Formats: sequence, structure tokens, C-alpha cells
Amino acid sequence: MNHLGEEHESADEAIADKDRLYWHEAFYVALQVELHDYRDVLSFESEHQLSKEALIMDVLVVKKEKAARIEKNIGRIFRAHNIFEYKSETDYLSVADYNKVLGYALLYSAFEGVDREDITVSFALTKYPRKLIKYLREKQNLKVETPEPGIYYIHGDVVPIQILEQKKLSADDNLFLRNLSSNLDLKHLTDTIDAYAKYREVSIKDIYLQRLIDANRDVLKEVDNMGEAEVKAALLDVVDRNGWWVDRELKRDMEVARKMLLDGEPIEKIAKYTGLSVEAIQDMERQAASAS
Repeated sequence: MNHLGEEHESADEAIADKDRLYWHEAFYVALQVELHDYRDVLSFESEHQLSKEALIMDVLVVKKEKAARIEKNIGRIFRAHNIFEYKSETDYLSVADYNKVLGYALLYSAFEGVDREDITVSFALTKYPRKLIKYLREKQNLKVETPEPGIYYIHGDVVPIQILEQKKLSADDNLFLRNLSSNLDLKHLTDTIDAYAKYREVSIKDIYLQRLIDANRDVLKEVDNMGEAEVKAALLDVVDRNGWWVDRELKRDMEVARKMLLDGEPIEKIAKYTGLSVEAIQDMERQAASAS
């Protein structure tokens, strides 16, 4: 028996489970923000449990009014009951995953007494499922349509199905799903926070923003050659505009630095006292000068 192989597989599964949990709550929030304009006619339920055996769907979106029309691109396919399966950026959508969620749809129909014609399935993912699409076309003889970049309709299966390739979705129409990623640069991250604040009260406890900032901090430091303080300062600037801030200690240090600048203290002394970089303090000095 290959115990080493089993241990490696278990470790991989543990990493995948952790990653899924890390992003799932943020996906649930992002989906609600994307469909914000239809909040009066849609209800959302995270991890809808199908049975005592813990068959759990990632997200269930139900029309409060069956006749309501959803014009949002990711919701045009919607019927009365809409099942979402989310795959994190390190995961992929296999044939087995696809069939499992179709099984969820049929079980939901049976357990909840919902007509199959009133159910849709949506898969949201980062990695394009090349093998699955080939299987559906060549083995299942299903038609795959692309009404717009990042959205794929699967015609001819047991329920209407769409696959959402998040990174290819419209930057204008689907910012929050598209940017549910650990590969954002500083501009895309701060633009997302600014846009997010138009739909929700921005809070220190907001799970969507926490995930984005935590996932992208190291990447930002590498790409922009910025130190931790500079990254935090840039983030602090945008979240302050929205009434939210990431780091209480950093905010305190920046307030102290501003006061010391007003008192005419040398930048090197301020940097040593607060722990902020010389570059960050120089930037604060330039901003203060331009504002006066």
C-alpha cells in the first residue's frame, strides 16, 4: 500500500478544502452584489442542505416572484430556483463535479417538490473547464453557446446550465465576481473597494473585502515593489474614503506622522518613531502640500 501517496493526496485535499472555505463566503457576497438591482425579487441562501446526509449546494438563489425578469447577464438564464456551484481559483470543474451538481438539481426537485423546468444550475470558476466542455460536446452531444465573454450556456441537459469563467466576465458588469481573485494589482483592488461601497456599508467585518485584501497583500508587495506600510497606506486611503479602515495601528501611526510633519519634524525622525517608510511619509508630505 502506498501510504506516502495517500498522505500526499490527503494533504492536497486539505489544502483544497481550506481554499474553498476561504473564498466561498466572499463568493456568496459577491453574487449578491452583482445581482443587487434585483434584491427585491431574489432571495439568497448559502449552503442549502438537501438532506440529512449533508448534500449541500453552495448557493441557492430563489425568485420571490416567479414571473420576475432578470436582465443582468449572469441572471438571464434564471428560472424560479437557481443553484450555484463555486470553484475557487485553485480548483477546477471536472465531469464528476458537473454530474454531482446535476444530481443536486434533481434531488432538490424531488425533496422540495419543485418542477425540474423551474430549476437552473450555474457554475462559477476561474479555470476554463476545457476537458469538461470537450466531454459535453463530443460525448454528450450538447450544444455550448457563448452569449458573451465568460458566460457559456449548455443546451440540452436535464436543466438549463451556465458556466461563468470569472476572469473573462465583463469588467463593467461583473466587477465583484471578476475580481474575486488573489492576483489583483493595487489599482484593481482599490477600484473594487470603491465600487463595492456603492452597494454595501463597508465594514471592518466585511468578509468580501477581508478576503480580497488578505489574498492580495503579498502579490501587491511583489508587483509594485512596495513595502507593507506602503501597501497598507494605499489601502487605507481608499477605505478611509468609504468610512472603513483596515489597520488600527497603522491609522494611529499615520495620524502621528501627520502631526509631526505639521510640527516640522525631520522625515527620518518621523519614520524611526512611527515605523512608516521614508517614501510613505514623503508622499504624505506631498499630499498635504497640494491640499493647502
